[in-house]
Amino acid sequence: MQPDTTPEAGTIRPEAMLSVRGLKKVYQTDGGDIEAVRNLTFDLRAGELACLVGPSGSGKTTLLKCISGLMAPTEGEVLLDGKRVSGPPKKMAVVFQEYGRSLFPWMRVRDNVALPLKNQGVPKAERDRLVDEALEAVGLSHVPRSYPWQLSGGMQQRVAIARAIAYQPEVLLMDEPFAAVDAQTRADLEDLIRTIWKKFGVTVLFVTHDIDESVYLGERVIILSSSPTVVQEDIRIDLPVERDQLETRSLPRFTELRHHVYEQIQLAKKGHRPAAAEPAQAGSAAKPA
Repeated sequence: MQPDTTPEAGTIRPEAMLSVRGLKKVYQTDGGDIEAVRNLTFDLRAGELACLVGPSGSGKTTLLKCISGLMAPTEGEVLLDGKRVSGPPKKMAVVFQEYGRSLFPWMRVRDNVALPLKNQGVPKAERDRLVDEALEAVGLSHVPRSYPWQLSGGMQQRVAIARAIAYQPEVLLMDEPFAAVDAQTRADLEDLIRTIWKKFGVTVLFVTHDIDESVYLGERVIILSSSPTVVQEDIRIDLPVERDQLETRSLPRFTELRHHVYEQIQLAKKGHRPAAAEPAQAGSAAKPA
């Protein structure tokens, strides 16, 4: 049984919350231009959880920086709810891999979570409510007065996630956020993300190098080619909505999907490109051979 690809779409889907259209990024260096991302096009509908995987050096972080408005693309555009992104949007939050650098060690957990809201001028009563809700959602309501350095790595990443969701983003970007934690903590955080996603209805783009993680977490897995990057394949993950680390990962379908994603990444490493070496449109990736 082959993985499903998403429906073909040559134009922006009406329900798209996030649209990446013909994105290209070229870095200018002393040694010449480096084309990191060639032509990326895909959409995420409101409330969707999609994972992005690809070979090392395939431009995943570059793409996320362009989507979040931290870096301007060379060509193409990013649209958030139909509006072009030209700088960091107010309704978008990013959780990075290096949580230790994103938290202020001299500020207590509660103050770290509240900081973006305070900077936006959210009234204190509303700010307190949002922080309480976020800390409860990530299971940290018992440590609001602790400092980040007093917490484990997994708990520090929960603080970073709480800060992101307290901000009430429409889109949550996550750049390999669990790469630095141990396997057991990683599994707990994966389940936390799916719980938060369902609770808050946020649109999530989750970048990971872990194939199993991408299949377990996502409704879709967008596979990138090797650099210069295009969409190699866009796969619908037809696993049950309710997922469990033991049961879901034991399903034959999970094994099939994991095998297919791994196979596509290996092909990408060998220089395989989509049909006719053209950038794949959102959902139009070729069926696996």
